[in-house]
Amino acid sequence: MLTTRDPGERTAVSEEEPEGVLVRRVLAPWGWRGLATLAREIARAAPDWLLVPYVPHAYGRGGVNLAFPLALVRERLRGQRVLLLVHELYADLSVFPLRHLIAALAQRAMFALAILAARGLAISTESWAARVRRAWPVRERRIIHLPSPSNIEPIPADREQARRDFGLRDEEFVLAFFGTLHVSKKRLWLVQSVEALSTRGIPARLLAIGPESEHLRALAPREMQGKILALGYADAATVSRALQASDLFLLPLSDGVSTRRSSLMAALSHGLPVVGTWGRLTDESLRRSGALLLSPADDLEAFLHHVILLAEDVERRRDLGERGRALYREHYDWPIVVERLLAFLREIR
Repeated sequence: MLTTRDPGERTAVSEEEPEGVLVRRVLAPWGWRGLATLAREIARAAPDWLLVPYVPHAYGRGGVNLAFPLALVRERLRGQRVLLLVHELYADLSVFPLRHLIAALAQRAMFALAILAARGLAISTESWAARVRRAWPVRERRIIHLPSPSNIEPIPADREQARRDFGLRDEEFVLAFFGTLHVSKKRLWLVQSVEALSTRGIPARLLAIGPESEHLRALAPREMQGKILALGYADAATVSRALQASDLFLLPLSDGVSTRRSSLMAALSHGLPVVGTWGRLTDESLRRSGALLLSPADDLEAFLHHVILLAEDVERRRDLGERGRALYREHYDWPIVVERLLAFLREIR
């Protein structure tokens, strides 16, 4: 694995991880000098495939770096087989201010160049995979939908002890949110969910897990702020215990839940019932699954109805959680996704 090194490191760092993955932290920022280093390292490794996790803002300041896809084109011309693992395509053209609009246009150029370099594309949502197939029909057989599994492994945990460790009382109904507070997250809906349950006399708490989670408390009315527990950034074991200490997972998104959302995958893998939204990026397989309750992304009342419905029905929560866990194990777990990836590589080699 080739990745970046810390700014203070003057020499490349190599380490052998227990799983047998060789990690080489050799890259400075992703400019021309860094890409020259990348080319040397690829030539040195002589891999059968070059797997590139593609997120446009990961490779350049402001999400713009035309040099990176050009470097991939160079590798293709040298005979290297490139597979793009596409987590995101590009920014929405409706974004403002002007500098974001310019970045959105540049990212479309970046993606077009990256496609020219790639022998195959594994794309994180069904809707994006369909969009790319329509735009590039000649490559239709070289495009697959490949979900993003959870990187939070469920660990054995005593639920009652975990709740005590997090300061949660036995009688409290615990809503969980996990992830960043990206602009696509309807953060006010999280606070309003706590308010809706409290109004019905249900003692509710929101356990917010992830960076910036303390900002949710600032959004709440003063009398509600004590009901929001901001865990902040946590390691995988702590996140697993927090999910097991919770009763219901909330994921209100303006673009809808989708198979690229690793936070959703974490909840499903832990058997935690999910209330979310569906929108333009929601996979049809998720909508049809019956494994989570979804409302339109612009319908707060429907979302809160689902939250209240599950808070008052323990059997339905248990059934939904088991359906979600079964869905994850059958379609999204690491062995399933890796085997599909390997089969795809064999097909297009």
